[in-house]
Amino acid sequence: MSFKSDNQTLSFSDLELSQIKVKNNTLEHLKNLDQSLHWEPIESTLLENYPIGKKKKGPQAYSPLMLFKCMLLRNWFQIKSDVELESLINDRFSFKKFIGLPMGEPAPDSSTFSRFRKRLTLEKYDMVLSDISVQLSRQNLIINMGSTTDIQIIKSNRI
Repeated sequence: MSFKSDNQTLSFSDLELSQIKVKNNTLEHLKNLDQSLHWEPIESTLLENYPIGKKKKGPQAYSPLMLFKCMLLRNWFQIKSDVELESLINDRFSFKKFIGLPMGEPAPDSSTFSRFRKRLTLEKYDMVLSDISVQLSRQNLIINMGSTTDIQIIKSNRI
């Protein structure tokens, strides 16, 4: 497959930012959420149903998992448009870390998000969302959606 890097190599920007000891709640919440989910089955479903990036020749594509994580950010942070999502990913270290995009790399452009949604069927999109919901439910995790400045993940007490 021919997908762009998924944060395997640290850039100078990544290394510099990793040394900063600043409290960043969004970064911590997204890191915890990322570690709480088993992404392999989700990625498998996405790869089965997303035709882009399978050719060895041509430009590298963004992985469908990265693009799906972008869609999750858009939903969780109630981002109104693909243009705004692109801008926020370029602006926020926490978003780039969550989707696995090195700091020195630009976010996928807004048209990439639109094409991704069109290529991934609604049925498959719902299937992946259902998988995430089941995983979160098993761990008693709830996502309180917020604005681009506010997200909170809470461990619920099940009866």
